[in-house]
Amino acid sequence: MIRRRFCYLLLLAAGSYFIMLYDFQGLRFLFGCVICIPLVSFLFLIPVCFGCSVRLEAGEEVVLRGETLKTRVTVTNKGLLPVPGVFVELCWKMPGDREVRVRERLCGMGMRESEEFIPEVQAMHCGVASLVLARVSVYDYLGIFRLPAGRKQSARVCIMPVVSPVSSAVETAYSQVLQGSGGEREGDMLLRDFQPGDSLHRVYWKLMAKGGELQVRDFERSSSVSLFLNFSDELGAEAERQDRFLDKAASLLYFFAEECRMSTGVSAEVIWRQGTAFFRCPLQDGGAVQAWICAFLRGESCGTALLEEEAPLPEQGWHLDEDCRLYFGGQSV
Repeated sequence: MIRRRFCYLLLLAAGSYFIMLYDFQGLRFLFGCVICIPLVSFLFLIPVCFGCSVRLEAGEEVVLRGETLKTRVTVTNKGLLPVPGVFVELCWKMPGDREVRVRERLCGMGMRESEEFIPEVQAMHCGVASLVLARVSVYDYLGIFRLPAGRKQSARVCIMPVVSPVSSAVETAYSQVLQGSGGEREGDMLLRDFQPGDSLHRVYWKLMAKGGELQVRDFERSSSVSLFLNFSDELGAEAERQDRFLDKAASLLYFFAEECRMSTGVSAEVIWRQGTAFFRCPLQDGGAVQAWICAFLRGESCGTALLEEEAPLPEQGWHLDEDCRLYFGGQSV
């Protein structure tokens, strides 16, 4: 269309030049046709743009990282005049990556007709992506003029991490911890008197502020498997690094949740730190894990907020480091 406009401007410039040089009636007539015919085409384009509507359908609200998202764009002509052509531009915005633009031209639609096209985009990074119908334009028969039509629309898509089976080392460590603790797990907080050598980070300052003695937090074994995750600002700044971390965390949570579901009196939970706040969410099965991951990526409220004094220390149980290494206590699995 840009080349057509450029050629049309050159034609107008050449016609104006020849009319100034020569006084021929034929040239004046041709010059009038060059102006009047596009003008009539533009006037017919005005009611066409009001009778054209566009609908965007994202297809799926949740996809796995690496999958192809198939969207659907339907263009409907509700007016009384045929539509010469429609130009549609989509904008696919992913977290941690540059936006991708998809453009398509649909030509020739009669009255009460609809056409659709199915563009495909790649879900590359975990998080919430947006598919925006950035621009919809109707152009005339000559392809010179273009007017906006329809309205801007958008759809949000949650890109989930990829879940894979855990390694045999994790299964072995889980079995050893299960046997060593008699089927119980760590996590319940107790208070005891401060002893020389205790870390100051474990001091329960809230109780001390009320005039009590110096107490430290200790933990007894309980019937829950807790995985501690730390979502730091540095981790969120690198998309590929965060993808690996979320893939590992999701795989471990699915494993713990399913193992606990098949055990009697044992439950799984995830405890995470985001900024300076701590949260806890129980996980009954794999479906609860998926719901928690989806809510976390969307920024929705999930789980229960914990005070810093109430949050268990990562060294007390299972925790996943930012380098995707799994630890139980201070030992790497």
